[in-house]
Amino acid sequence: MSQFYRITLTALLGLWTLTLPALAQQAQPAKGEDEKKLQKGQIVEVQIPIAVIDVQKILIDALAVKNIRQQITKYGTSFEEEIEKDRKEIRTANQELARQRTILSPEAFAEKRRKFEQRVVEVQRLVQQRRRELDKSRNEAMMVVNKSYTEIVWKIANELNLAVILRKSQTAYAIPTLDITKEVLTRLDKKLPTVKVSNPGK
Repeated sequence: MSQFYRITLTALLGLWTLTLPALAQQAQPAKGEDEKKLQKGQIVEVQIPIAVIDVQKILIDALAVKNIRQQITKYGTSFEEEIEKDRKEIRTANQELARQRTILSPEAFAEKRRKFEQRVVEVQRLVQQRRRELDKSRNEAMMVVNKSYTEIVWKIANELNLAVILRKSQTAYAIPTLDITKEVLTRLDKKLPTVKVSNPGK
């Protein structure tokens, strides 16, 4: 486990003791000048146990996320093969419609064209439906990952008595010893190496 430090945050983050009573309680007992600042509602130094986490790295490297991605890709490939058959049918029908344009009466051609356009709309709807089904299955599986991830982060926060955990992407700089990403990733991979993705549309 990485070593963590108590970081002193002052006016740089604008921590006002009057508006952040919970953080003010974590401060050392005020004496002298600090006590006067508190009475006047001015900024005082507050020591906060803090850590950072690289959420994007977890979303890329976690075994469970990789497993979900593989399953979704497999389902997506299967759907693409299904849709490609319909697309091929449409291309053939379009070629046949163009060929019959000169030999059919305007009424007969208009009817065939209407049916062709209806079929095109049906395929487009099927494509959208398959995408929604894939997204639904992916989101459900990622919710399982998120639940485990959240539980692990909370446990580490309690173990280290952390008051704040910041996303690494939202910090301009943080010393490496504040980064808990590796620990979270290790625990997540151990707890949840795979997630069963529900069959889209079933």
